[in-house]
Amino acid sequence: MTIFSIISAAIVALGTGYSIYLVYRNKTKLTNTPGILLSMVIAVITGLLTGSIVGITSGETFLVVGVTMIIGFIVGFLAGHPVGILAILMGSISGLIGGINGALLGLFLQFINPTILLGILLGFYIVIIGFVMVYIHVATNSKSSINTEELSPFAIIAGGIVLVTLFLFFYSSDMVKIPGQTDSTQPQTTQESSKQEVSKTEVDVTKETTPSVKMLVTAKGYSPNVIRVKKGIPVELDIENPLENNSCLSTFMIPDFNINNVELKVGTTKLSFTPDKTGEYIFSCGMQMFKGTIIVE
Repeated sequence: MTIFSIISAAIVALGTGYSIYLVYRNKTKLTNTPGILLSMVIAVITGLLTGSIVGITSGETFLVVGVTMIIGFIVGFLAGHPVGILAILMGSISGLIGGINGALLGLFLQFINPTILLGILLGFYIVIIGFVMVYIHVATNSKSSINTEELSPFAIIAGGIVLVTLFLFFYSSDMVKIPGQTDSTQPQTTQESSKQEVSKTEVDVTKETTPSVKMLVTAKGYSPNVIRVKKGIPVELDIENPLENNSCLSTFMIPDFNINNVELKVGTTKLSFTPDKTGEYIFSCGMQMFKGTIIVE
């Protein structure tokens, strides 16, 4: 996935950079409405894909949203700069919106099947940025023209049907997985042990001098899902994850104790934290679909 993300980022950098270069090169011919719309399109599609790439590879919400907002703003500013102040404003705003939406989309896609869905987004980017380049060439060259009526609507519909069919094929063949969905090939013993452990939902380690909590990740959430601890006493978590499917349960976090987006690989992951304040605090998966409570006394 990392290699594909790098390749996608390189394609975005080249496509967007060349598009902005074409706008600068032909700034005298791309004025008013055409230039404004071009700056908006370049900024939105770049922000969307850039945000998705950063969101998938990072997973840190604040970092991802902040970085992609800045990237989208800069791209929109550069795309609108040779056209005029209105193009700068519209391009910058479009870049901000595209970056935020892309970041949120990327954070969500990391828990499903990022490779396939990032590939789909990359395909849309290539098509749209390709049309941008073609338009600039046609609009600035009196000898070139494109009659869009020559593009048969039936061919476009047929292409859409093919794309939907391919996506449904990938989905039905389990190449795309839904958060929380169990793996049908998971060993039966693991499923049975998960069901047995679900009934044990609470553990109290307030009287232990070196508290250690063994937690099991199941298809239904965490067991135990209520942990009582003592303020100021370090707690060690041994989190066993038998699930091989790529779901949000593969990420664990306790934001109030600075544990954020820890990847739970198959096997046991050891974490530790020191509860420095009394009260009730939430631990959860990366998408906060499955939660538990830490009670500090």
